[in-house]
Amino acid sequence: MGQAEHNPGRDEAAERIVQSVRLARQPIVDADLKTIGYELLYRAADADQVARIGNSNQATASTVLNALSEIGLESLVGGKQAFINVPSKLLFSGVLEDIGARSVVLEVLETVDCDQRTGEAMQRIKQAGYRLALDDFPPDWIDKPCVAHSHYVKFDVFAVGVDAAAAAVPAAHRAGLKVIAEKVEDWDAYDRLRAAGVDFFQGHFVSKPETVVRPTVRASKANLMGLLILLQDDEASLGEIVERINTDLALSYRLLRLVNSAAIGLRRRVDSVEEAVRLLGLNAVRSLVYLSALTGVDGKPPALIHNTMIRARFAELLAAQSRMANPPTAFLVGLFSNLDAFYNQPLAQLIEELPLTEDVGKALLEGQGALGELLEYVRFYEKGQWLEGDGESGVDSLNEVAPHCYLDAVRWDEALRESLGGP
Repeated sequence: MGQAEHNPGRDEAAERIVQSVRLARQPIVDADLKTIGYELLYRAADADQVARIGNSNQATASTVLNALSEIGLESLVGGKQAFINVPSKLLFSGVLEDIGARSVVLEVLETVDCDQRTGEAMQRIKQAGYRLALDDFPPDWIDKPCVAHSHYVKFDVFAVGVDAAAAAVPAAHRAGLKVIAEKVEDWDAYDRLRAAGVDFFQGHFVSKPETVVRPTVRASKANLMGLLILLQDDEASLGEIVERINTDLALSYRLLRLVNSAAIGLRRRVDSVEEAVRLLGLNAVRSLVYLSALTGVDGKPPALIHNTMIRARFAELLAAQSRMANPPTAFLVGLFSNLDAFYNQPLAQLIEELPLTEDVGKALLEGQGALGELLEYVRFYEKGQWLEGDGESGVDSLNEVAPHCYLDAVRWDEALRESLGGP
């Protein structure tokens, strides 16, 4: 058999289906070399060994999103702390305050002025539940206004030298700061800094940054922009906001991952996007959308998107007409029934990571319950296979309303595409 002909179009389509999120992590250890946390570092491509950052705000947004709602903090750092750089725009924007991740340490970059305004922003962020570190901090700035609101100070040993970093430790301790020596490259530097009283260490002498990659699907740019506008409208109803979120599987997935994030600490089971929005609050949702918009978006296979959206809407309409299930929950089941095709991972693994109710999980994985019966009916209908009722199941009532509901679902998807300017 001859060698298969290379098909660039097919390769590009596959690349759109299986995209990746990625970041790197480097351990931070105490004086006894026990890991107390990891710095999470932005990576633009799998092969990157260092960050290629064209936009610091985008880099931070990407790192926060990937850590909290894509890869998950538990997978990245376990029960330890996650250190993430934050540039001035995001520091002052209030966006990160609304998410309030308790196990995250935000590193205020050396490019941010350590003045009173910065100190006030840091105080607000600390009150939201974060811990704070001053990154690449000049040793002679310990008396600056922002220091009072920080928990850690990081001295760049490669830049200032071992002696200068060691000499600054007593003043940092008097200011109530724990000292992290970063870019410690050899064991001699570690020994000298440990003797000087440095609390924690980070550098190649322990470990180089390790890249973590996970498949993902990007949110729709047009939908994100429209949702941001809607979230700024004080007159917008919760129903309008939920409906817009429901039109984007990637955003719905991130939202539910955020509900279940160890950093947020809600740990609640939900059965619809609406319930997730109520739990998180509109401010947190707005922050998630803003961060998603900052990270940039990529194309997704249109046929898969439209099939998923029609399926979700069809399930919702059938549930409403037949009264077999809660319509928002039926929409979620239809939406997430194709999750494995988007993320290129087993559905059971993806469902396990989401805070879904038992009924939703059993419907998706085992086809059980009214929701499972509804999903099975939808799948057969999509294939043009008409199920015969027995007078006892809900199939008879579904058969009565299915043609009208399916046409409505197709029209809804077409109107959605037109409103978002998509294919």
